[in-house]
Amino acid sequence: MRALALSLVLAAGVAAGGCGLDDPPEVPSWQVDVMPVLAANCVRCHGYPLNPLVPSSFRLDAYAPTLLPGFSVPLEGTGGAGVAKDLATASDPDPAFTTTLTKRMPPNRRLGEHEYQILRNWSGAADAVTNEAPRGPGRADNRSPSITMEEVAREGSVLTLAFEVRDLDHDLVSGNIFGPTLDVQDQVQVGAIGVVVSGRRTFAWDTTGLPAGSYDITARLDDGADLDGPDGDEDYVEVPVMTVVLP
Repeated sequence: MRALALSLVLAAGVAAGGCGLDDPPEVPSWQVDVMPVLAANCVRCHGYPLNPLVPSSFRLDAYAPTLLPGFSVPLEGTGGAGVAKDLATASDPDPAFTTTLTKRMPPNRRLGEHEYQILRNWSGAADAVTNEAPRGPGRADNRSPSITMEEVAREGSVLTLAFEVRDLDHDLVSGNIFGPTLDVQDQVQVGAIGVVVSGRRTFAWDTTGLPAGSYDITARLDDGADLDGPDGDEDYVEVPVMTVVLP
């Protein structure tokens, strides 16, 4: 009798329009709608550090590209916003799907229709000139991510730093660690010395050439929230993480 009642409930749900999922928004939000789909299906291979078997530009665990240490322009992939159209094409669950891409994504299975519609709608909202899909409004009650960092080893001029990123909303967090670097004229400037990802990670920082002194290390963390409006490009929180003394 209980099984019959459950069957009737499920049948009623299907007749009323499926399994109770809301229709995908016409213009999905990166943080609220798109990021969970990519976290569940894509970032295992397309997250930093990128799987060597996937295109180096196809990074999906960040909305915007991050900086590679030693450079002042984004070089670590395009970020999800820049490949929204390719993403929608590669994940098309239609059995009649054909493409010039090497394979359908994710491999060996298909996205659910609801997930695919989110990506397709997001792709459809991409800017006609830049091809970038919008970040969109974030979660109304969003909580900012945090980071802790410590030096765990030092060998000559190379420091090994360990960090842990925490996000109470369980968002994917991306960004950079900033500290002293040398410009082309060997003058000290603030630049990217490491890449931030969710969870725990260590990285090596080569301080060769930096003069002795005390240096502040900061982090810029992006959890997908829109912090400065639709026309801004500083959607991150900047936090001090530690001070390093170089002899």
